[in-house]
Amino acid sequence: MKKIKCILLVDDDATTNFLNEELITDLGITEEVHVALNGQEALNYLHKKGKFKVTREGEYPTPSLIFLDINMPLMGGFEFLEKYHQLPKIKKAEVVIVFLTTSDSHKDKIKQLNDEVVRDFIEKPLKKQELLKIVEEHFGETV
Repeated sequence: MKKIKCILLVDDDATTNFLNEELITDLGITEEVHVALNGQEALNYLHKKGKFKVTREGEYPTPSLIFLDINMPLMGGFEFLEKYHQLPKIKKAEVVIVFLTTSDSHKDKIKQLNDEVVRDFIEKPLKKQELLKIVEEHFGETV
C-alpha cells in the first residue's frame, strides 16, 4: 500500500486546517501533513527556511500535493502561484496543486483554469469523496 509522501495545507484558517488535517490523517493517505498559514509560509516551506528551517534530514519533504487557499493575508493563492512559477524545477518536482477555497467566483475559476500547475478547484473544507478522487486521479493506486 503506497502513501503520498507529503501533503502541504496552505490556509490561514485554523479550523479549516484542523478539519482537513484530521480527514487526511484518518484516511491514512499520506506519510506527513504540514501546514503553512499563507503563501509566504508555503514558499518558506518549499525553500526550507524560516520556521521550516531543516534541522534533520527529511524533516520537511517536498510536498506531493498542495491544497492552496485563494484568499489569505500577506500572500494569497494567486500571488503564491506567481512566485511558485519562478522556483527552480527541482523545488517544484511533481507537485499537484489544488485550489481549496470558499470562493465560487467565476473570475477565480477562470484564473485557475489558465494555470497549468493547478490541477483542480474545490470548495472547502475537504470532503472524503473529493479527496479520494484527487488522490486517485493524480497519484493512482495509493493507500
